[in-house]
Amino acid sequence: MTAQRHHPPLKRHESLQPFSRDHFIGLKAANRLVDAAAGDSVARAAAVSYFYDCWNAEIAEHFTQEEQLLIGLMLPPEIVQLRHEHHEIRTLAKAGGLKSASRPPSGPWCKELGQKLHDHIRWEERVLFGAIQNRATAGQLAALAESTAVIEKRRPGLRIRRGKQSPGGRSPNV
Repeated sequence: MTAQRHHPPLKRHESLQPFSRDHFIGLKAANRLVDAAAGDSVARAAAVSYFYDCWNAEIAEHFTQEEQLLIGLMLPPEIVQLRHEHHEIRTLAKAGGLKSASRPPSGPWCKELGQKLHDHIRWEERVLFGAIQNRATAGQLAALAESTAVIEKRRPGLRIRRGKQSPGGRSPNV
């Protein structure tokens, strides 16, 4: 049996916390895709449906908002990585948008998309956000906090976290 790794919670400046909260939904969708990749077509279809519900409710807009709000606080290599990974995930999401019963999603596609989304979120949480937090001025973080507060109030995907509704009508604790 492999030992479980425990990563203690990372302290985030209030301006980055909304992005971190968004990542919870992305990780759930990523893990479901990876887990379903080895399953049958019904399991894959359910995981893909959940992913697209999350994508449409929150993830796609989250990517755009990161690109709009965080790029000015990033170094060139971080910008390249963020844009490249967002592009890869968007491309896979578009390529797999086959919610048709006649063509169920493939296991390799589910695994690739799930793994890329998972790895991207982990990079942002464990590397990028800490770097931004350490590098940004108090004024930059305050301006970011104002922008992210507005985003949190108007994002429809917040229903997912608050338990009012979840993607596909499922319980938020599923």
